[in-house]
Amino acid sequence: MTDGWRGRVLGWGLGAALLGFAFQAARLAWNKAFSIDEFQYAHAAWLVSRGQVPYRDFFEVHFPFAYQALAPLFWLFGDAPDTVLVLRVAMLVPLAGACVAVARLNRREGRLASWLAPLLLLALTPFTRFATEIRPDALAAALFLGALAVSSARPPTKARGFVSGLLFVGAVWASQKVLFFGGLVGLALAVDLVSRRGRAPALVERPVAFLAGVGAGLASVAAYLTATASWRAWWQWCFTWAAAHQQGYPGFSSWEYLGPVVGEQSWLLALGALGFAASLRAWWRSGAARWSDADLLLLLAVPATFGSFALQRAPFPYSLLPFLGVLAPFMARGAVVLLAAPRAPWARVACAVALVALLGAQAWTQERLLEGGGNGRQREVFARIATLTEPEDVVYDNSGGYVSRPHAHFYFYTDAYLRGTITDVLSHEVPQALIASGCVLRVDDLRTSGLPPSLKRFLATYYQPLDGDLHVWGQRYDVPASGVLEERFLAVREARYFVEPAEALAQGALSIDGVPVTRAEVSLSRGVHAVRYEGRAPRFHLLWLPRDGQRWTPRPEARPSFSRLF
Repeated sequence: MTDGWRGRVLGWGLGAALLGFAFQAARLAWNKAFSIDEFQYAHAAWLVSRGQVPYRDFFEVHFPFAYQALAPLFWLFGDAPDTVLVLRVAMLVPLAGACVAVARLNRREGRLASWLAPLLLLALTPFTRFATEIRPDALAAALFLGALAVSSARPPTKARGFVSGLLFVGAVWASQKVLFFGGLVGLALAVDLVSRRGRAPALVERPVAFLAGVGAGLASVAAYLTATASWRAWWQWCFTWAAAHQQGYPGFSSWEYLGPVVGEQSWLLALGALGFAASLRAWWRSGAARWSDADLLLLLAVPATFGSFALQRAPFPYSLLPFLGVLAPFMARGAVVLLAAPRAPWARVACAVALVALLGAQAWTQERLLEGGGNGRQREVFARIATLTEPEDVVYDNSGGYVSRPHAHFYFYTDAYLRGTITDVLSHEVPQALIASGCVLRVDDLRTSGLPPSLKRFLATYYQPLDGDLHVWGQRYDVPASGVLEERFLAVREARYFVEPAEALAQGALSIDGVPVTRAEVSLSRGVHAVRYEGRAPRFHLLWLPRDGQRWTPRPEARPSFSRLF
């Protein structure tokens, strides 16, 4: 086989593998189970689409670029909770951008290294797993990679200089974490700009255009904060409070999530280490030109992004996204080194076959992310929320799992640190807010168990289990042995309610505010009503009648399955 044919076959093979992993990423975005944090980000995007401002109108501690970018999708696709799937698909755009960026970063390393970079990035399961989720980290990582790619492109142009500056600001506006790992890169750029004063060769060969891009990005941020009058709130929650949160959050070792990644992705990380070492050696050997070498920023980004992860008090696995992203070009370079090392043709073929086999194993590990039905049960819950409630009906949980329904309180989500610092707010203000807002539905999530006891008692008293995940407004009454019950019912809004089971009416006499109830459904005004029952039914419920008009039976035995950490 001639070298030309071998090159074409290799190109077709790499292209087919890249398309295969791209298709797998799309399948994950559409079918993989949602993590609990994704609901928070999706609900924040919905709130922005309704004209609300983060920090000022609702609790948030993350920079808002992801919410601003995703908000228009609710204008296009509506307020159904399952629009969250469209947001998932939209996250494939920054993922595609990250793939283009790592390919461009390897362009001068040759066609093989350029093609391998996005392929190995998509094959890296921890990256694809979280980059296909609704996360500010995913957008920030893609923008940061894009900024590195554009700034390293040669020959430099004014347009590239402007875009690279704009992308750096966009990455920061997507996540505060970029201030840490991007700070080292930014420091190198600043030193280069000051020391060379625009003289070539330089890291930034179009400094005026680059600074214009940075200025345009910062001006846009300043204009937004000024127009929304949210400077003070932004600073309070994204810096002052976030610093206290970082110090007070119950921490854990970085090895807790890094260890499994190292164990499961050892061969890809080994390729990255080999490629990094080879690139670092080549960079150093370049002599005086090393300080203007396009690889310098990428080399700096590796320890910076890893340090950003390792130094966090709570280094969750999605914080590895920037590190894994900047490592991808080096993984490709490491693979090229290994493939070129053997002199014998059969040995090179053996290396290529081993690479294909390892990539196949990666595809299998990604397929396992869809085990357990993927997001099938969660989509059922979204559909049920849409059936049970109107778009303006308030819903409650601690993650925003209802996605496109109003929340009841400023703190629409809580984490472990927050629940420990605002116990009084959760105990007293949240029940009052649920009643004041006429909240008729709540979603049970992983954070319910960590709520203050008084709030949990309130939720158990006034929300009855439709299934394990959804709880609807209503109260349960256990009739005493005497057969006479005198109680109260709080109607959270003026609406239709119903008696369950309806047979309780045939087994005795029920009256509300002294008026006999002869039918299962009854209209009640908002407020407290006197309930009297005399009869043989051991228990009954008074329940809010949902939007679809279908009566239902509480299922206290049902177990929750909607909410997942990852």
